[in-house]
Amino acid sequence: MNRTVADFFVALSGNFPGGRTWLVTACVLAFCSGFNPAAAQAPGDTRLTLAVLPLENSSGDRAQDYFASGLTDEIAAALANVRGLGVVARSSVFQLKPADREPQAAGRALNASYLVRGTARLAGERMQLDVRLVRASDGAQLWSSSHDNKLTEIFDVEEAFARGVAASLNVPAGAGEPLVRSRTRDVAPYLDYLRAKVAVRPRGAALGNATPALEQIVAREPDFAPATALLAYAYSLTPLFSPALRAGQYEEERKVVERTIPRGHALAQRAVTLDPRNAEAFVALGYTHMVQRRMVDAEDAFKQAIALNPNQADGLHGYSQLLAALGRVKESLAMREHLQSGEQSIINYTADTAEIYWLDGDTAKALAMLQPFRPGRTLELAIVLAAFGRYQESAVALREMPATNYPPGMLEAAAKILESAPTKTASPGSLPRIGNLSFAHMHVGVPERVLDFYEDEVRGNYFQPISATWFWHPTYEAVRRTERFKAIVRDLGFVDYWRARGWPAQCRPMGANDFACN
Repeated sequence: MNRTVADFFVALSGNFPGGRTWLVTACVLAFCSGFNPAAAQAPGDTRLTLAVLPLENSSGDRAQDYFASGLTDEIAAALANVRGLGVVARSSVFQLKPADREPQAAGRALNASYLVRGTARLAGERMQLDVRLVRASDGAQLWSSSHDNKLTEIFDVEEAFARGVAASLNVPAGAGEPLVRSRTRDVAPYLDYLRAKVAVRPRGAALGNATPALEQIVAREPDFAPATALLAYAYSLTPLFSPALRAGQYEEERKVVERTIPRGHALAQRAVTLDPRNAEAFVALGYTHMVQRRMVDAEDAFKQAIALNPNQADGLHGYSQLLAALGRVKESLAMREHLQSGEQSIINYTADTAEIYWLDGDTAKALAMLQPFRPGRTLELAIVLAAFGRYQESAVALREMPATNYPPGMLEAAAKILESAPTKTASPGSLPRIGNLSFAHMHVGVPERVLDFYEDEVRGNYFQPISATWFWHPTYEAVRRTERFKAIVRDLGFVDYWRARGWPAQCRPMGANDFACN
């Protein structure tokens, strides 16, 4: 295991219930297990890492794509329950282009030594599945299994596939707990769950489309933890993709929050109770705590999710954002690098990783990671360019963003402010409110106005961490010195967290009730 990542896990264990021994043991089991040599092992392999490539829909009916896609996720999730197997997260796998799915290319792209490939189709009340395990280095087939079964036997088939793969690699799968934990009493809601998983993956507006279907599944199968966790996760993110959040329209944002977050939090708590070994349930709980500014509780939930599945991408993503927002940039970067090693194709993940490199002082690397997103995903690029003093280029990057994401004129207003930098504005009070583009105010000599957006977040009652990470860049020192900043980080729950878990490098307590940041 990479030393930086190892150090991170040792560091993060210090505040976890149960202490260092418990969490480091989980880390060792998940990351550091000695490779059990198998006949299948190719010379030079140093770890056993496996990717489940998207199963092909062999029916010819595009309406069945969800079935092949959903089963890909389910088989990968079952294999992730096998200790000693490192399973590449689904999001990277699904980003592979068809041309890159040949064994050697896929192995290089995904850092995987072994690949699971196959086909799936529905035929009335029956399902037909063909799965093969191949070695990535040379494409050699090591194991295969074909099934033509009743649809009601789907869980037994998934279990058989997962255990067959593990056995072929001489990795003990255990004889106690089942590897397949996504089980329902009736197959119909399970198929609906597979559809919902595919719908939630793009996030954004898709979350709103998926939640009604998930509500129906949970109503029919109230003890089905995976659907309960997925619904909680979808609700926790719904306000994030509301235009009201980006625009700082806190009254509208609060309405979205009131419709989603209490329901999401209750569902996350239920999912954890239903299955305390479900990493996705703890991820959902971490998000619902975080967006409600309960930082200590969010950290504990994310830690539990990562202990259960150290490659759980959404958990790594959310927790690393939280750490960076709280000023723990070095720890966040270690986690981002681990996430990025298996998630190189996800724009959201890469953009946030670039920001953390920027915070850590590697502006060149951040810019190199962000440039390929042009045009379109350029907010992060605009922020980094402005901090580097490249104001005209920053304004161009803002104008490349989709105008539909903001109220009319807001992007243009922010771009014009940047074009006037670094000249200080003569009338700070005349500057418009520009939502999460308020970083532009800092570059015309009005650092306090940068905090407009964060005050609106507090009023909207929803915290999204990535924007708060910007606080810790050196260019934000003038912002951190203001009393307004101190009031906001108190409102966001940062100070309570720091007093409980330790202060970041830039801040220190001052007596019993005050603190200073520089």
